[in-house]
Amino acid sequence: MHDVLIIGAGPAGLSAARWCDDLGLDTLVVERAAEVGGQLLWVHHPVENYLGVRAEDGGALRDLFATSVEDSGFDLWTQAEIELVDLQAKRVRLASGEVLQSIFLVIATGVRRRTLSVPGEAEFAGRGMIESARRDREQFAGRDVVVVGGGDSAVENALLLAEVCPTVTLVHRGKKLRARAEFVERLQGTHCVTVFKESELVRVIGNEGVEAVEIRRRGALKPFQMAAASAD
Repeated sequence: MHDVLIIGAGPAGLSAARWCDDLGLDTLVVERAAEVGGQLLWVHHPVENYLGVRAEDGGALRDLFATSVEDSGFDLWTQAEIELVDLQAKRVRLASGEVLQSIFLVIATGVRRRTLSVPGEAEFAGRGMIESARRDREQFAGRDVVVVGGGDSAVENALLLAEVCPTVTLVHRGKKLRARAEFVERLQGTHCVTVFKESELVRVIGNEGVEAVEIRRRGALKPFQMAAASAD
């Protein structure tokens, strides 16, 4: 029996564990991944908007968090797959069969990265598809690229790829980009970027790697194919 059981070892989970430990509570953190950090491990650009802290990227910020809690007394289990959570009983069953009981339960699972859920996406992961232009754009230098999305991440990736790629096509299903104004303004001045609004990517095509994508535009009779690598 633990005083507090925390599900998730991202920033929220680690912060909660630190406070619980400072209060003298017997605390256990369970994390499905092999290491702590959560979504921070997917942030590959400098972190400059976290109050009081600047970090080279999300991984560096995660390292700062991990250092801050390394002397704490709470227990941390990684690679712990949860099979069932009973919120009323404050009970968790792991895939290994072990049952964990607590007085208080904190769910700090954060968010999961969205997928397109289109044919070819899973098959070509890592074979012509990247998730961070800041980290991997040199792989696509000199190639035509498609970026999917209309938020900050998508537009920032399109701008970074435009520095090394001849053409960048941004596919967004909405009528208006959701990215911050400064990104959209820079995008409008970048001539090698074409924005397809009210459009969606419906299929990734290739053999050994991505060779083309299929795009459907609103009002069109049928989708069209575009030769390209892909950046989610």
